[in-house]
Amino acid sequence: MNGKKIGLIFGAILAIAVSGLFFSYIASQPMVENTIMEQRIPTLIPVGDANPGDNSGFFYFMVYPHQEDPATAYSVNLSNATAYEYSDVGNTSATGETPYSTTFDIVIKCGVTNEDGYWTGNQSRNADYNWCLITCADLSISADTNMTEVFIGNSTTYAYYHYYMNNGGAGYTITEGQSFNVTSVKFYVQRIV
Repeated sequence: MNGKKIGLIFGAILAIAVSGLFFSYIASQPMVENTIMEQRIPTLIPVGDANPGDNSGFFYFMVYPHQEDPATAYSVNLSNATAYEYSDVGNTSATGETPYSTTFDIVIKCGVTNEDGYWTGNQSRNADYNWCLITCADLSISADTNMTEVFIGNSTTYAYYHYYMNNGGAGYTITEGQSFNVTSVKFYVQRIV
């Protein structure tokens, strides 16, 4: 055999060996499975503290006296009789008046249906699948700030949640004659299939 043939045969064997190593490396890499999540984002439904048509949505908004233990205080339904201001509909002025130099929290109640915020694969509800964002520049709450969630309870149709802002535990206050405007509330629910 001449040198060219030996070189070609050796090159072919070397190419096959390198290709085999390359493909065995690719085949030995772990498989990554992507989970596809269907996301549902219902709109804020402006209805009173009642069934919003069997949809996830808004129940009420309150300017409520500041609570030192919000996880306990907001784990039950609240009465608008004890709120400084309240509204059972979205995009409107609240009823009542918040006193100046008095600490308060902002509280929103939402309901999540059995079809939303629910992992159907293992039949469990996960509060991480719903959240509420608020904007109120007058109280230095920057755009789309995530509110803290507290579970209230279940009915046959809903899981109920309060979402609150309490200024890092200090509560909010206003001065005499000061007004404030909550310019945006966004409630999101994600369905996991």
